[in-house]
Amino acid sequence: MSNAALFDDKKWWSNSMLAPWFVCLGAGCFFLYEFFQLNVFDVINVALRDDFNLDATRLSWLSSAYLWANLIFLLPAGMILDRYSVKKVIMVSLSICVLGTFGFAFARHFPLAFFCHFLTGIGNAFCFLSCVILVSRWFDPRRQGLVIGLIVTMAFVGGMLAHTPFAYLVMQLGWRSAVLLDGALGVVILFALGMILQDRPNGAKVENKAHTHTSFKTILCNQQTWLAGLYTSCLNLPIMVLCVLWGVNYLTEAHGLSVLAASEVVSLILIGSIFGCPLAGYMSDRQGKRKPLMLFCSLLSLAVVMLLVKTGPLSIAWLSLMFFLLGLFSGAQVIGYPLVAESNAAHATGTATALASMVIMGGGAVAQILFGKLLNLHTDRISGAYTAADFDYAMWLFPVAMGIAVFAVLKMKETHCKRVE
Repeated sequence: MSNAALFDDKKWWSNSMLAPWFVCLGAGCFFLYEFFQLNVFDVINVALRDDFNLDATRLSWLSSAYLWANLIFLLPAGMILDRYSVKKVIMVSLSICVLGTFGFAFARHFPLAFFCHFLTGIGNAFCFLSCVILVSRWFDPRRQGLVIGLIVTMAFVGGMLAHTPFAYLVMQLGWRSAVLLDGALGVVILFALGMILQDRPNGAKVENKAHTHTSFKTILCNQQTWLAGLYTSCLNLPIMVLCVLWGVNYLTEAHGLSVLAASEVVSLILIGSIFGCPLAGYMSDRQGKRKPLMLFCSLLSLAVVMLLVKTGPLSIAWLSLMFFLLGLFSGAQVIGYPLVAESNAAHATGTATALASMVIMGGGAVAQILFGKLLNLHTDRISGAYTAADFDYAMWLFPVAMGIAVFAVLKMKETHCKRVE
C-alpha cells in the first residue's frame, strides 16, 4: 500500500450514515491498543522485577514512564491536533507507539526499557485527544457522551485483554515474545486506520483557528477544564494503579488469590467500566445534565473503596463483585470529557481536552509512584514480596481520591449538554 493511499482522506463510504461510526470507532482502536500497552505491566510485574532487579519504587517509575510521556506531550498534542490533520497525527503517533513496543521487548537494561515505554506513552498522548476531536466533528453534542463512552469502553476492552488473555500468552511464550506479538498487532492496526480514517464529514466547515493564543489563555483560566480533569483523574485511579500495576500483587498478598485468579478479578474493573462508560454517557445525554450522575457515581465509588480498605481478606466472589462495581461506578469519568468540550470554544477542543488530560494522566503517574512509596514506607523490605498489611496501608490512597472527586464535582457548573458560544 502506498503512502498516498494511507493518507487519502476521501473514502467511498464517507457519505453513508455509518461514516461517523466508522471514523470514530476506528480511531477508538488506537485508544484500545494504547490502553493495552498501559495495562500489560500488571501481568508482567514479577517478571520485570526479576529481569531488571527492581524494587517497588523503581518498578513504579518504569511503569509511570508511559504516563510521564503523556503528561509532557499532551499539551503539544492538543495544539497540534487543533492545527493539523487528525488522521496524519494518528498515523505518526501510532507508529511511535509501535516502535516503542518493539524496543521494549528487546530492552535488556532499565534505561532503555524506560525510554521505550516512554515512547509508547507519547503515542497515547495523541490517541484519546484525536478521538474527542473526531467525535466533536462527526456527532451532535447530545450524542457525544454516548460515543465517547463507547470509545473509552473500547480502551477498557484493550485493558481487559492485557490481563487474563495476555497472562496466558506470557505463560506460554515468555513476556518478551508476547510483547513482540503485541507490536505486530500494532502494525496491523496502523494499516487498517490508514484506510478508514477521515478528518471531518464531506462539506463540513473548517474551524477558525485565528484566535488560538487567546483561546489558550481562556482555557487556562477556565475552572471547568481543571475541575473536570481532577474529577476524571480521581475516578480513574483504580484503573491506573490496580489494573495497570499493583492489582494482581494486592490480591495475591492481601486476599490470598492465585496469580491467574487475581488477574481475572482485576479485569472485572475493566469489565464493569465496559458497561459503566457507555451507560453513564447515555444517561447523561438523555438527562441533558452532567453533574447529577457524576456526583452520584463518585459517592458510590467512595463507598466501594471504603469497603475494600476497611474489611479483611475477602472471598473471590465478594472481591469480584466489588471490583466490578468499582469499574461500573467509575465509568462516570467519561462524562468529564464532553463537559470539557462543552465548556470551551469549538476550535479549542483539542487544547482544552489536552489540559484536562494532563491532570488525568499526571494524577495517574503520581498515584502509581505514591502507591509504591506507601508500600515501601510500611515495610522493612528493600525488595521482594510485600505483606497484606503493607497493601492495606497503601490502599487508603483510593478513599482520599474519591473524596477529592466529590469535592470537584460540587464545584463545577452545569453545562446542560450545550457548548459555550
